Amino acid sequence: MAQRKSYFAVAAALTLLLGACVVAPPAAPSQFADRQTDPVVLTGAQVSALAGIPIGEIVGFGYRDGAWKQAPIQIDQRKTVELNTVYNKPANTTNPVNVLVYADPNTFVGAGSGVLGTDDEIAFMAADSGDVAPGGSAPDGVTTTRAQLTITDPRNGHVAYFYLFRRSDPSLVPAAGKNSYVQYDFKLTSGDYKTTYNLADGPNPETSKITTGFYTRDFHDRWLDDGLTITAKNASKVDILDRHKALFSPGVCGRSEDTFDDAEGAFIANINGPVRAIRSYIGANSGPYTERTQIFYAQREDDITDLRVHAIPSVMDFFDYSDAGRGLTYSNDHNPAGVTVDGQPDSLTAGAPAWEKVDGAQGSLTHVSTIRTNVSPLTVTNFYEDNDTNPSTQCTGDADALGSSGSWITSSIPNPDPHNGAASNLEAVRTMFFESPGRTAADAQLHADQVAQPLTVVAGP
Repeated sequence: MAQRKSYFAVAAALTLLLGACVVAPPAAPSQFADRQTDPVVLTGAQVSALAGIPIGEIVGFGYRDGAWKQAPIQIDQRKTVELNTVYNKPANTTNPVNVLVYADPNTFVGAGSGVLGTDDEIAFMAADSGDVAPGGSAPDGVTTTRAQLTITDPRNGHVAYFYLFRRSDPSLVPAAGKNSYVQYDFKLTSGDYKTTYNLADGPNPETSKITTGFYTRDFHDRWLDDGLTITAKNASKVDILDRHKALFSPGVCGRSEDTFDDAEGAFIANINGPVRAIRSYIGANSGPYTERTQIFYAQREDDITDLRVHAIPSVMDFFDYSDAGRGLTYSNDHNPAGVTVDGQPDSLTAGAPAWEKVDGAQGSLTHVSTIRTNVSPLTVTNFYEDNDTNPSTQCTGDADALGSSGSWITSSIPNPDPHNGAASNLEAVRTMFFESPGRTAADAQLHADQVAQPLTVVAGP
């Protein structure tokens, strides 16, 4: 662990020395002042006026301070595939499971169509929206093909606007220049993915990194998520993460993120764009079609896990913090006053958390976890362990349980894999916000409300 993290410290220094083109979004318009971290995502189906246009010819603008300002947009193409395709196998024709996934020419999913389709996603930051433009007004270098997007905050009715155009000037590009809000360097130790990745039997080491103006994230295999540094203003910029862990229950080591990596698995997509990065993969032991998609924005990360496995007795997904995380304060909505992450056991009020937060000189990290499922009843509680003298068996990572915390489904889950016949469904979403030190319980609750009531968007002519 120490050797790997030392490597990335050097890599980060080199990135700064070479001049990484990662920038922060502008300040959000006043109507979205508390939505600074939020993206706006819509599908091609919502902007029929742009259907069939090459994705490189669609550009975005906000109208602010009486002038047009180009802003980065990102179009991520999606396609429906039978999941065996991801493993470079013939599609399952006996009991096919067709899933809408992100297209990637560098994986076995393959490229998208190249033109805007109904399933494709268009993403930009709420911070780049603005006022309604005067009628008949348009920026230079665009055609009359356009869509006005009306963006509404359902919590308060506040409205802002954003505009999509087909360009006429080839110098206009969707990225709106050379800078990006996020940089994703996907790097397999073995080399090229299609020719060197062992789909049948891992591990498949990598040295991949996400960099934004507010945080960095490190990955050393498909499920090996073991680096998180908050780089927001006034943060001490240390790696606070030991492991993002997955277990059936505490101390039960038969299945973990390490065993997931040591078995069959594949990448669906690795996308590096100006607005967001996408890391999507499948394969978790006897759940070879279990899928996780991680979407990284400038100040926010969304982790979406679709469980596809035989019936299981329980499952937990949690963060275990590193030695550099000592001194953080852990809190959740049931325990807003919080406890210190110091390796000394604490007694907390139990219950499924609406939000969890760690905060200290190292920065502030808020987690909002939601579960979408038709399994009923489903029993969910919070897991917390802070113990460096007599912790539960640590199946992966270092020997200490430091502020280990997350959601724990303690009830059984009937078969959620359609490959096995009639199936339940369970999708877990973890949304994280990376901020400067000193965030309060009210700030964390605000993020929970934002996740529960995302910005809505309607396209007009």
